[in-house]
Amino acid sequence: MSKTYNWIIENLALPVADIVKSTSMFKFSRVLSKTQWLPRQEINRLQIKNLHILLKHAYETVPYYRKLFRERNLSPSDIKNIDDLVKIPPLTKADIRNNFEDLISRGFQKSHLILGRSGGTGDQITFYTTKEDLSWTFAAEYRAYGWAGYRLGDRCFLLWGSIIDETSHNNIVRRFTSILNRKLVLNTYNFSHEAINKSAYLLNKFRPKIIRGYASSVYMLARYLLENHVDYVQPRAVITSAETLLDYMRKTIEEAFGCSTFDFYGSREIGSLAAECEEHSGYHISAENVVLEFIRENEHVSAGETGVIFVTNLRNFGMPLIRYNIGDVGRPSDEVCGCGRGLPLMSSIEGRISQFMAVYDKRLGHVVPISTAGPGVFSIALLQIPLERYQIIQESLEKVVIKAVKGKGYSQAHTDFILKHLRKYLGDDITIEIEFVDLLPPLPSGKRSVFISKIDPFK
Repeated sequence: MSKTYNWIIENLALPVADIVKSTSMFKFSRVLSKTQWLPRQEINRLQIKNLHILLKHAYETVPYYRKLFRERNLSPSDIKNIDDLVKIPPLTKADIRNNFEDLISRGFQKSHLILGRSGGTGDQITFYTTKEDLSWTFAAEYRAYGWAGYRLGDRCFLLWGSIIDETSHNNIVRRFTSILNRKLVLNTYNFSHEAINKSAYLLNKFRPKIIRGYASSVYMLARYLLENHVDYVQPRAVITSAETLLDYMRKTIEEAFGCSTFDFYGSREIGSLAAECEEHSGYHISAENVVLEFIRENEHVSAGETGVIFVTNLRNFGMPLIRYNIGDVGRPSDEVCGCGRGLPLMSSIEGRISQFMAVYDKRLGHVVPISTAGPGVFSIALLQIPLERYQIIQESLEKVVIKAVKGKGYSQAHTDFILKHLRKYLGDDITIEIEFVDLLPPLPSGKRSVFISKIDPFK
């Protein structure tokens, strides 16, 4: 019965939805299900072809890019490959805010475009997109979910917590779609002990095949299940997104649910960017739809090196975002995945730029970025301390503030340990303030960033 329901949703309900909404989700899903198996060289050629089409369109119809190209004596034909993209200045969030109207294509009526809003850690932007772009985004997203074994119509338990999404989830059409797709959405913005307990109850009642959600929310639920010896929840797979999935989080999640965890990388501005397949050998980039560059000092880094990610959306012709500095850091890969897909890989997502601490290295004489997402500065040490929640904020090179919710058994000795541990990395010249609070709410996007820096260590 379940497979029949999946078939009906994928092959009947989805095409009908396309007719009602004037979208192309079914058609594009079929396209991407085939192109993922093309050889790497053919996917590269397809990506370059789509890039040339976008650049020509942007030059001819978007005032911002026409002016930018002319000021640099550039033509779209000068961009012959991905390496040539460095000739075009990156697009920042400030650029989008300051040039909003000029970034909209004159080839579209504004009334036909769809207004969106980014998530992020406080630096939100608004942008326009098209129904065609959203259709490609849907196709790439559900292709990635398919690598985890998900099919439209599967029971899916979604742990989400964004104020930005709250109204959309309450929308009648969205609610009907969730029912049709058998998706149960739990708002984790205020993920208290009672809310986690309710989640465990709903999991038992709903019995989902797939669990999706913020990495931190899924991890918190998994930890609760283990601590309370709950083992009745056995989904086919867990799909995490929106936040950096750390190794200890993956281990806990897989132990609690008894299945593999698949990490997904996307954004509101662009959509589906990359995701893990069943081989877990990196993240397959949605190269038919996007170009990802990994940049350090205005140059592309080599495979395995860390770089700031610039994204070019190849499908949004309503408001092209070319070399958009999305604020993330990652590592490209030149490996070939054993799954047989020709889609290129990125080896890891290191986190947001704001998750990198700026530390002045006296030996080198300049500031160096240190990732706070991996083991080292914070995670391993603070995980061993009885803290319910904590957040480290780097105010400047000279000051770090720690906000923390005490757990059972916390003492002054733990505070002394934190200060001693941090000074080992940061030195004695920095001010470290610890502020104990009763509650640490997530950001408006629903994300629970452990570390936030107010300075950019990559500049």
